[in-house]
Amino acid sequence: MTIRTPHLFIFVLLFVVLLAACAPPAPPAAPATKPTPTSPPEPTQIKLGVGFIPSVQFAPLYVAIDKGFFADENIALEMEYGFETDFLKLVGTNERQFIIASGEQMILGAAQELPVVYVANWFPRFPVVVFAPQSSGISKPEDLEGKKVGIPGLFGASYVAWKGLIYATGVDEEAITLESIGFTQAAAVQEGLVDAAVDYIVNGPVQMRLSGQEVNIIVIDDYLKLPANGLVTNQQTITENRELVQGMVRAFLRGLRYTLDNPDEAFEISLKFVPEAAQEREVNRAIFDASIELWTPPKGRGLGYTDPDIWPQTATFMFEAGLVDKLVETNGLWTNEFVETAGID
Repeated sequence: MTIRTPHLFIFVLLFVVLLAACAPPAPPAAPATKPTPTSPPEPTQIKLGVGFIPSVQFAPLYVAIDKGFFADENIALEMEYGFETDFLKLVGTNERQFIIASGEQMILGAAQELPVVYVANWFPRFPVVVFAPQSSGISKPEDLEGKKVGIPGLFGASYVAWKGLIYATGVDEEAITLESIGFTQAAAVQEGLVDAAVDYIVNGPVQMRLSGQEVNIIVIDDYLKLPANGLVTNQQTITENRELVQGMVRAFLRGLRYTLDNPDEAFEISLKFVPEAAQEREVNRAIFDASIELWTPPKGRGLGYTDPDIWPQTATFMFEAGLVDKLVETNGLWTNEFVETAGID
C-alpha cells in the first residue's frame, strides 16, 4: 500500500525557497580595469664627434637633426666639434659611442689596439688634394719636386694623403720642402708663402677660385684609393646595443639622402645651424656644392657602402710608409651590415 505525502513535499519546497532568500547577495562584478599607458622611453643622448668647427660641410647631419630623423630612432643627437685623432681615442675607450672619422684613422686606431668599427661610408672618394695656382705650372706629382708645399701639420688625413701620394707615385720626397702652415692653405698659396698646399678639395681650391684665380689640382684618389670619412663606433656598442647602431646609421643615411635629393633646402637648413655662414653665403654655397659631389656615390654603389678591397691595401701602404709599426688586420675594422639593413637607397 503506497502512502502519499503531499504536505511533506510542499514543506521541503518552501524551505528551499526560504533558504535561497536568506543567502547573501553575490558581490558585484569588478569593473574592467583599463591598461595603464606606458610612457615612451627617454631618448638616448648621443654626442657625435665631428671635425674641427661648425660648417655647411656637415649638412647631412644638420638635416637629419632638423627633419627629426634621429628623433625617429629615439636618439637625441648633439654634435661635438674637435679633432678626429682625439675623438678616435674617446670612441676606442667607449667614452664616446660615435664619431665621424676617415678610414686611415681607423688603421691608426687599430694599430693602437682600439676596438673601433667603421659602420657607414659618407665620402666615396678621399677628399684631400694638392692644389696650386694654374700659373705655377704644377699639375702632376713630379712637378712638386724642388717646390715648397704647405700642410696643416704632420698629422691627420692631410698628412696620410700626402704620404700616400709619395708612396703611390715614387716622387722624391727629399726634393720637396714640406712646411706646416696650420689651416691657412689658401692664403699661404695666394701670398706666395708656399708653392702648393695640401687641403680638402672643398676648402682651399674653392676659396681661390672664388677670388678669381684658376687652380690646378692633384687628386690623391687618382693615385691611391683610401677609405674616406664615415660613421664610426666601437665593438662594445655594437655588442651591447645593436639597435642604437642601426638607428644611428639609418638616421645618418636618411639625412645624406635628403641632402643629395634636396640640396637647396639642405643648404638653408645648414645656415640655421651655422648662422655665421650666411655672412659669406656665396663662399659657403660653393663649398656646399663641392661637397655634394664628394658625397654622391658612383654608379652601381649604394649609399653608405664601403669598398671591402680598399681596406687591406690601405693597411699595407700605411705599414710600408712607416705610418704604423705593424700590418693591421682589417677584417672586423669595417662592416656594411648596418647599411644593408638600413633600407636607404
